[in-house]
Amino acid sequence: MNLKNLSLIFGAYYLYTLLVGFLIQFFVLPFLFPQAHWGHGLLVGGDWILFHTEAVELARRIAIEGWFVWSLRPEPSYQSMSGITALFYALTGIYEPWIMLFYNAFLHAFSGVLLYAIYREFNISHKLSFLFATIFVLMPTSLTWTTQIHKDGLYIAGMFLTMFAIVNAFKEEIWKNVLSIACGFMGGVLFWIVGRGYALEIISYFYALFIGLTLILAVFNIVEKFSNARGYFKAFAILFIVLLVIYPLKPQTQIQTQPQTQIQTQPQTQIQQWKSIPFIPSFIDKQFKRLAEWRVYWITYLGGTPGAVDQEVRFYSVLDFIKYTPRALFVGLFAPLPEVWFTKGLTAGGTIARYITPFEAMYLYLAWLLLPFTIYFHRKKIYFWFLLLLCLGFVWLHVVAEPNYGPIVRKRYAYVMFLSGLSYITFIYYLKKLRWKEKSA
Repeated sequence: MNLKNLSLIFGAYYLYTLLVGFLIQFFVLPFLFPQAHWGHGLLVGGDWILFHTEAVELARRIAIEGWFVWSLRPEPSYQSMSGITALFYALTGIYEPWIMLFYNAFLHAFSGVLLYAIYREFNISHKLSFLFATIFVLMPTSLTWTTQIHKDGLYIAGMFLTMFAIVNAFKEEIWKNVLSIACGFMGGVLFWIVGRGYALEIISYFYALFIGLTLILAVFNIVEKFSNARGYFKAFAILFIVLLVIYPLKPQTQIQTQPQTQIQTQPQTQIQQWKSIPFIPSFIDKQFKRLAEWRVYWITYLGGTPGAVDQEVRFYSVLDFIKYTPRALFVGLFAPLPEVWFTKGLTAGGTIARYITPFEAMYLYLAWLLLPFTIYFHRKKIYFWFLLLLCLGFVWLHVVAEPNYGPIVRKRYAYVMFLSGLSYITFIYYLKKLRWKEKSA
């Protein structure tokens, strides 16, 4: 990789995302789909309306009272996107969502470059890395956060920074190891800014798991007198440092996205019949119980009927979560299922999405057929296994926590695009290898 290539790729992704954002807000919504247009370039029925209205109010207060009234998470919703949007509105004096398109384009282009860089660290060619990073940038699901006001751009950038950090912890070059620590910290900061504290919580657990596994591998290599022990010890140290630098960012509240007191004030969301398992450590058992309560809370107060999936399912023990895991991964990897393709959503925007996402789903379905082959091909790369666990773990989490196709499709995006791209790339390499053998024969 060189900085010139990265700069050109970033520039191309940025300009594309920015132009599409203006096209959607100023032409597609007002003229082609006016029934889906709330106004100001925003879709009907999304969180972006809340973020915009709160940001306008806060920006006006800043203009009158001064900057001391600004907050990253302003009342009454305490959403970081309201604070970030208000910051841009107040700085520019333009209280319109289109000003956020520049911010959205930067994050999306940055994420595309990060995905390209991750593929390159797998020793994948420039052309294939660029091709599948470009597919990530182009997929229509991303329009939700590139043309509107939403958290997912920050969340995805934070996750790709985390993945890049994990990969580079196992590289021999010292500068890549230092970059690993920096990217790991930056990823944690973005999770903190976006307000998805559960991501920091879960990432910390994953880092702890990876640290333990890396230490075991290092000791095993010493016992067996293999040459990789030093590399594993170095990776162990790097991952441990990353965990130390992001740990202070971890919120004191629990893994859900709302304050814990909010759940406690709703008795119907409590899991009174929770059964603790003797061999499960109590702190792990408590986290699963909180997740079960958050699921009930989300279904009761935040979830909608259109797009609902398995909302009748409740969890009363860790074993219930384990039993549901195959179904959760199936939903997370294959959503939206054909039963909701080309159907009517709750809003006009939801209906449009149901006519677009089936084509993405078919792209993913083919990739999952190739995934077992990809796993076999990369089986000797320890960082591949770590990324696979990370991706599948978060896909599982989003399905369990918010059982609705809308948030599932959005929040899984980084994970499925990385895995699907790697699957296609690996298959292409295999085909090239076969052709080379045929020519050599």
